[in-house]
Amino acid sequence: MSADTKKHGLAHLQDQPGREEEALVVDLDNLAIVNAVVSNVSEWGCRLTSVDITQLYKNIGIRVGDTGKLVKALVTSIRGNDAAVVFAKNDKMVTDKRREKRNNVSIPVKIADLEGITEISGVIVDAGKNGCRISAKGLSALPEEVVLSIGKMERPVVGEFAWRTASSAGLRLLWDRTLEEYSGDEATQDA
Repeated sequence: MSADTKKHGLAHLQDQPGREEEALVVDLDNLAIVNAVVSNVSEWGCRLTSVDITQLYKNIGIRVGDTGKLVKALVTSIRGNDAAVVFAKNDKMVTDKRREKRNNVSIPVKIADLEGITEISGVIVDAGKNGCRISAKGLSALPEEVVLSIGKMERPVVGEFAWRTASSAGLRLLWDRTLEEYSGDEATQDA
């Protein structure tokens, strides 16, 4: 094992797919504390499993056993009770690695499924050309692809979830997709 491999503090579980261990996970953004099981540990990341996994946002610290240190990591996605996690490099604070700058904003938004059956209200809290982060309750009720209706915009924007928790989510904005494409697909299916 290289020195870099041992740095993340979970080396005793590394490259042993069947091994898992209980861990305490601290969300460094919202200060939530979650009991989880860490598994699938590799040189670059691991999986966390917990019924409370949606309380985690982005920057986290993982403590296994009685060690006094947290392993810094970044949640990349959440599905069901599982979170995919990558370890922070060189024990530095996780930084924003987006391809574009995001701007802090506060823009009211309606988020709905493509059929417009389920709709919730929220706020866009940061935005860039290709994505945004929203804060809203009930995000788990929506499918992967959604429609964002923003007051001052002429037409709604189609987006897909990159990640989500119970009260916030990151969305990729799909500017090349339109709602007309979806209604056209339904018309073709009915014919």
